Amino acid sequence: MRQVLSFLAAVSASILLWACLSEHSGPTGSDSAYFTTSVKGLEEARPPAVLDLKDGDSLVLTAAPVKKVLRGMEVRMLAYNGSIPGPLIRVPQGARITVRLRNRLGLPTTLHTHGVRLENAFDGSTDVQTPIADRDSFDYTLSFPDPGPFWYHPHFRESYTQESGLYGGILVAPRDSGYWAPADREVPIILDDVLMDSAGMMKFRTDMTDHTMMGRFGNVFLANGDTALTLAVHRKELVRFYFTNACNARVLNLGFHTKDASGDFQSRSMRMAGTDMGRYLTQFFPNYQIVAPGERIVSEMVFDDTGTVYLNHTIAKVDTPKSYITLAVIKVLPDSVTTGFGGDFFRFDTNGFARASIDSFRTDFDRPPDKNLLLTVRMNHGALMKSAHGSDGKGIEWQDHPVMGMDNAASNLTNTTWVIRDTQDGSENQNINWSFSRGQRVMIRIYNDATSMHPMPHPIHFHGQRFLVINVNGMRDPEISWKDTYLVGRGETVDLLLDASNPGKWMAHCHISEHLEDMMMFNYRVE
Repeated sequence: MRQVLSFLAAVSASILLWACLSEHSGPTGSDSAYFTTSVKGLEEARPPAVLDLKDGDSLVLTAAPVKKVLRGMEVRMLAYNGSIPGPLIRVPQGARITVRLRNRLGLPTTLHTHGVRLENAFDGSTDVQTPIADRDSFDYTLSFPDPGPFWYHPHFRESYTQESGLYGGILVAPRDSGYWAPADREVPIILDDVLMDSAGMMKFRTDMTDHTMMGRFGNVFLANGDTALTLAVHRKELVRFYFTNACNARVLNLGFHTKDASGDFQSRSMRMAGTDMGRYLTQFFPNYQIVAPGERIVSEMVFDDTGTVYLNHTIAKVDTPKSYITLAVIKVLPDSVTTGFGGDFFRFDTNGFARASIDSFRTDFDRPPDKNLLLTVRMNHGALMKSAHGSDGKGIEWQDHPVMGMDNAASNLTNTTWVIRDTQDGSENQNINWSFSRGQRVMIRIYNDATSMHPMPHPIHFHGQRFLVINVNGMRDPEISWKDTYLVGRGETVDLLLDASNPGKWMAHCHISEHLEDMMMFNYRVE
């Protein structure tokens, strides 16, 4: 109880500080319930830079407001170094760098490097760091033991700050040049959606988080900060895409499409090479891939034919046709490359690097769970519609229903409580406080209650460690890989094998930003 009170006191103090420092003027300049939407005097957002850093290098990130044109209107947003997304940081595996974060937001902030197994003191969660006050700065020492795509974002009032544009990508190049298959180019893309009202403003309450039932779904889609991202590739190129889902709540269903003679979208198979923390054990070739908030995927494509290829988010509904939201357009130029990297594109193979890092954990795959968690919700504002979307339990597009959308907008911290419950002792959320020994392998079984008042998928993220998804609904997961975030669908039972090898105090939580701020999180220690 003392730890809980201490945690709540720290949060209360941070909120008081933020309230004192933030600009409490709303759309009209007088409504103190909302953060200001004014763009007066703000610089226009610029394209993101690419920063190639090596071991021992340093950089400065400044978090500050900018104005950005969306739907033909100037919108107040937040940016790192003036760009949305922030600079792409490229580093070699094993590098150690220093990032000085300068806060010019008008409210406290932190920097969380999502998925990076770094030193606990620099994790950026409010459990281990007092948020950086406005006009102050903090130096983060970041180390990168794992290859793959990672990203950075705030971990204080992130439902507002991350949604407003505070996020950026990290690409860690593997030590071994043969880790990834040869490719003609690599393209990192951060995907997001933001919610604008009819007046072209993004509105956020200063006094509390809203949209807590489902999370804040956007109506404007961004790819690398662009509402109309267009890429040009050469015919026969093999392109490796690193996709990051930076949405507050939206689960993306990504796929590549061409159009037939009648203008209908036709899906194309892509090669799935990796996910959050590196290579898949075995490559596979889906037409679509689900990417939850916080997750990353590594997808490869060969562009054989001249023309246009569309990167789409596909919404599959029960009683209406599929609908497609185009996130990026890829123009395939007539000239072709001669590398031949795409010649064996559809070859199935098992990756030796992934096997080497996973095989020693196989002796633990069939263990019974050490810990059991239940995901559920408590509400006090009436019965709600349950979803019928998605046979696999991962579909989530309820905001398309007018009543559900209104319920979601009205939900907040006073009427909705999302719950992670330890079913072995009954403790919930921040009252859960696990402790493990360094190097311990922990089997965690998570059940997402399909009978709750509002069953929905939850992307569960563990800070500071990595895990393997062993079983889903009692069946061995064939797409095994090291992950830090996994979408637990409605009614799913998932077994995660946590590699508790990084010492410190850490948190685990739902990566729907509004659910995190509704305290759908818990702490654990690795001693």
